[in-house]
Amino acid sequence: MRLAVIGDVHLRFDASDVAALDARGYDALLFVGDLAGYAQRGGVKVAKVIATLRTPAIVVPGNHDATNAAQLLAEVMHNDAAAALVSRGMSARVAELRAALGGAALGGYSLHAVRGADGERIDVVVARPHSFGGPRLSFRAYLREAFGVESIEQSTERLCAVIDRVEGERLIVLAHNGPSGLGDRRDAIWGVDFRPSEGDHGDVDLRAAIEHARARGKKVIAVVAGHMHRKLRGGGERAWQVREGETLFVNAARVPRVWREGGARKRCWVEVGIEGERVEAREVVSD
Repeated sequence: MRLAVIGDVHLRFDASDVAALDARGYDALLFVGDLAGYAQRGGVKVAKVIATLRTPAIVVPGNHDATNAAQLLAEVMHNDAAAALVSRGMSARVAELRAALGGAALGGYSLHAVRGADGERIDVVVARPHSFGGPRLSFRAYLREAFGVESIEQSTERLCAVIDRVEGERLIVLAHNGPSGLGDRRDAIWGVDFRPSEGDHGDVDLRAAIEHARARGKKVIAVVAGHMHRKLRGGGERAWQVREGETLFVNAARVPRVWREGGARKRCWVEVGIEGERVEAREVVSD
């Protein structure tokens, strides 16, 4: 089975991407979120392009999707009262984004089956939507309204309940931000590069859900996410794939994912190949 993971889009996804991805014959496309910039209309525009894909696609919304600049500022400031006030209308914006995606699935605390050309099946667990990373629950007012989730503990329970619905042994997790526990240096796959003290910016509820899956005898063969951009503040690049036992963790957030090189326009994604329980990932750069 072959999948493509499309990193944080941030408005850079067009008809050329559709043609390039459809031509590769992937079994499914996994979008790790942040289709938008700072406005809903940009994310909806990208979603309408995604809707034209022939290849099945699953999208997890990022912190930029169906949110606004005021919400993002309130979350950065850890001001829950202000965040609740400026989050009004988020449910309607999520509905608009879902409608714009057409046949592509907008996931979140959800389970999706991906089937290969030979009939092989992989279950994809989509983690908490709109993650901002770190130990806090971002966009709490919306998550309470949409999912009945208002704490990290409740988010963990919700994710574990989705994992309990997985019928097979193998599963893949699609998330916006990756799990905690993979390093606390600035260049770690989900490490903090935005403050001198560094730290682990992974999601603690996602880590707990992964451990729950393993305890239940499930094989988490891959976790694919983004959010923490590969280029680091202050220079350098973070690791973008890490193995932990049977699990391959992939951070596909090369931003910008479309750029010019030698006068030519380039675009990238991560190709994931699955053979049994073995997973390999490589970056693909296409014209």
